[in-house]
Amino acid sequence: MELHLLGPVHARRADGRPASLGVRRQRFLLAVLALEANHLVTTQRMIELAWPEHPPASARAVIHTNISGLRSLLARAGAEAAGLQLRTEGPGYLLRCPPERVDAWRFLALLREAEQTTEDHRRLAGLQEALNLWRGPVLAGVCDETVRARLGGWLEEARLDATEQRIQLQLRLGQRHRLAGELTRLVAEHPTRQRLVAQLMLTLYLDARVEEALAVYRQASRRLADHLGIDPPAMLQRLQVAILRQDPILISTPHFL
Repeated sequence: MELHLLGPVHARRADGRPASLGVRRQRFLLAVLALEANHLVTTQRMIELAWPEHPPASARAVIHTNISGLRSLLARAGAEAAGLQLRTEGPGYLLRCPPERVDAWRFLALLREAEQTTEDHRRLAGLQEALNLWRGPVLAGVCDETVRARLGGWLEEARLDATEQRIQLQLRLGQRHRLAGELTRLVAEHPTRQRLVAQLMLTLYLDARVEEALAVYRQASRRLADHLGIDPPAMLQRLQVAILRQDPILISTPHFL
């Protein structure tokens, strides 16, 4: 059995069939426990996450009822045979679970493996395997944006960092197919990620789209000036000058960024 948090929260049995996790709040509580797999989560913390502003007087009882329901659903899905146990311990609850059964923890393990690999093709394959685990925003469909960012923001940051590393390796290896389109979308979604901006500029330049590359720089420069009152970072300034000069160093791409 596997638990999926990197996108809509759901579970799959060993045979690949989906396993029911009940109503939205039950899926949310299981996601919280899975993010803290093998560590105690207090009932009070669950209440604070489930009702960030005004928890009802019945909050503790509601949590208990939902946990009981989850236990039944997991038992029917054969979770215990897969090493998953939802236990009550002291002031809260604990999900006993092999980390590899939770996609978020498998993602992080794959990133660690990739970081330890020095050969570019193998490292790229490891990063891609990790990123392929994502099916949408972390914890999609079980909580509002504020709680989602509080619980899963660090995973989204790790995803973005891994994406930047993967693109850097693709540039280094000359694998630019479709990168310009992907980077254009990523920069639109994350305009303050200067490494993504630099990667887009470089990709466009290497695709002989010099004016578009310089336009990306101008847009980034205006955005920084208007929103933060600062100049572009030195990396972007150096890259702009190199593009204007058509510096041969840009051909050895990633070593420049």
